[in-house]
Amino acid sequence: MISKISNENQVSFLFMLILFCVYVVSYFIASGFYEDIITTLFDFMITLFIFLKLKETRNLKTYWIYILLGLTCWVASDTMWMLYDKVDFLKQFLSKVNFIQISYVVSYFMFAFSAFYILIKNLKNLFLMQVFVDSVSISAIYFSFMWFMIFNRNLTQVLSQKDFFNLSYIAIDLFMFCTSFTAFFSLKFSKRRLSILLCLIALIAISTYDVFTTTMDFWIDEISFFGYDIVFKSSFFMLFVATLHLREGEANLKFRALRNDFDKILIQKLFVFAAFLTIMILYSWKINLTWLFSILVTLLAYGALSYTFSNVRKMDILIKREIHIKKVLNNQIESKVKELEETNKHLQRISKYDYLTNALNRQYFIARLEEMIKSKALGEKIDIYSIDINHFKAINDSYGHYIGDDVIAKFALNIESILPPNDSLFARSGGDDFIVVIKQNENVHCREFLHYLLKAISEPIVIDDYKIVLDAKIGISSTQTSEILADDFIMQSEAALEAAKKDASEKHVFYSDIKSMIQDRNYIEILLNSISFDEEFELKFQPQYLIEGKKIVGAEALVRWNSPIKGPVDQSKFIPIAEQSSIINAIGKWVAKNAIKQMAFWNEKYNMNLKIGINISPKQIDNINFASKFLSYIDRYGIDPSCVDVEITEASLVNAEEMMQSALSELSNRGICISIDDFGTGFSSMNYIKKYPMSRLKIAKELIDNIAKNDIDKDVVKSVIVLAKNVELKTIAEGVEDETQLKILRELGCDEVQGYLWGKPMSAEDFEKLIISAI
Repeated sequence: MISKISNENQVSFLFMLILFCVYVVSYFIASGFYEDIITTLFDFMITLFIFLKLKETRNLKTYWIYILLGLTCWVASDTMWMLYDKVDFLKQFLSKVNFIQISYVVSYFMFAFSAFYILIKNLKNLFLMQVFVDSVSISAIYFSFMWFMIFNRNLTQVLSQKDFFNLSYIAIDLFMFCTSFTAFFSLKFSKRRLSILLCLIALIAISTYDVFTTTMDFWIDEISFFGYDIVFKSSFFMLFVATLHLREGEANLKFRALRNDFDKILIQKLFVFAAFLTIMILYSWKINLTWLFSILVTLLAYGALSYTFSNVRKMDILIKREIHIKKVLNNQIESKVKELEETNKHLQRISKYDYLTNALNRQYFIARLEEMIKSKALGEKIDIYSIDINHFKAINDSYGHYIGDDVIAKFALNIESILPPNDSLFARSGGDDFIVVIKQNENVHCREFLHYLLKAISEPIVIDDYKIVLDAKIGISSTQTSEILADDFIMQSEAALEAAKKDASEKHVFYSDIKSMIQDRNYIEILLNSISFDEEFELKFQPQYLIEGKKIVGAEALVRWNSPIKGPVDQSKFIPIAEQSSIINAIGKWVAKNAIKQMAFWNEKYNMNLKIGINISPKQIDNINFASKFLSYIDRYGIDPSCVDVEITEASLVNAEEMMQSALSELSNRGICISIDDFGTGFSSMNYIKKYPMSRLKIAKELIDNIAKNDIDKDVVKSVIVLAKNVELKTIAEGVEDETQLKILRELGCDEVQGYLWGKPMSAEDFEKLIISAI
């Protein structure tokens, strides 16, 4: 306890401890006036130090103010008592009005009120009921003791003025004891609230001892009980020590928790009652059976009432705890519900909107578009614009993805800024793909909005120090019917967008302009899926010659389709369509098989070594069985592998995967020639020329067409021929159609030619006649 006193307060503590020791010594040694002086000085110093400490810690305006007033009255009473025999006038006045006794009564009253203040500040209604029961029980026990054991059931002894004051002391002391007693057993003390514990102990000591001495005074007139003043001064000293443990503003604080071990409290109280009863019996040396019976009844009633109150308090605590738990649970549930609602809102939003642009995502857009189509009124139309930003990957690669995301977000804002507030939809369908839908009067042409759309797309986007101008391709479609499906409507605009992307000169394409072409394309695809190869397909053979001497060296096999439904279908139409589906594999097998079979027959029949050129699609080579199947045709028909020339486009080699490299190597190892078709129009590179075992470079017809008119094309052809000779490859020019082209190619050193000048694609019968004429 002393160790918890600060260094600053330890000086005050030591001073008062020394003064207390001086007082104790004077109590036993000195007598009369000198003892009174030391007693009064001690009381005064205690009061002064308590006042200063309370003022310092800002605890003056609390229950301590009543303790301080009580001590002040006590000092005044001791002072008057000290001067009582020394000043005659004062003695007469004080005796006449009993001022000293009244002053002491006021002191006790202040002490009692401080205990009551502590009680009502910290305890609740149920505890105040316990205070009432404690007070009634203690008072009943005490006054029954007085009635039976002291007054012998005779009130004549209480008629004197002295006994009146004694009874006043007893009443106040009992009140002080009951309130302090209940507070002591009800408050849950901690080390941080040591001051109030010491204060209650001091008040209990004062009230208990004063009751005891006052009771004894009823028996013996002018009693001088040993150690009476020492007990009081010790209690005052304890009050002083209590102030040393006060923290700033502590006395204003309520206790956070009260004791709830009610059964234990009841046992402790009954033990205290038993101890007091034992002391009473020992001092009175009397045993009255009626009194003992009344005490027993009182204790039983007290125990029953206290037990009932403790159960009520337990239930109250349980109810409040349950209410608190329910409140906490309700708050948690409410919080979780709000959290789930927010999460659901967020999930609903991200399930409907793009996180970056706040535009509709594709799935939700389709649903909204379905609603718009169904709700379209007569006289209205719906226009859809599919937008693809040109070369957006280059922006990401150049500036980084963070800048790229900002560009996309601001691009979307630019588009949204021109949309009408109603009757419009805006969606992000991919990384740099967007869709805009406008519902408007059918008399308004979609070109009007297209003008604003192109302007918004080209609006410069400024991010940090970068200024970025975008360009885009747009596919547009319109509908005036409410019967079209949203997916089909979107497909129309995306088909128009694909057409715009393939045409470098066009920024936008209307679906209506390519509708017939797409329908024709779809029709061809349907016919291809039901084709009979042997009945509808025919091979044509275009002869290939040495440029010097016009000697025939082979032919390129070209497939021709004569549909019984559609009639002749151009190769440039159906081959690209077939390459987008798996049917190209079946066509490729048919061409390879029949071309090898036919050339094997001619070479054997006429004892020649003519080459047969077979165009191979990249999709065919990606098939794991391609090489083995192709070689099986060579083995089956017994053709010399060197008479088979596999033609691969230049673009195919640039994007070649490992499977293509493996297949070409396998064919080359069997002696099959490999030619690069359309060389000079794509990504011409020495890399794949060195990588693959090539035999020939086929110079593209596009270069040959302008060789006589365009010096650049002529120089390109010359470079190709020089390149081929340097790496020991032969060159063959495609699409030679006039003598001027032939002459230039001969001058440049080209090895072979193929074209309408010396031979158009012809049937097998005509090509066989050509072979016969060349023998």
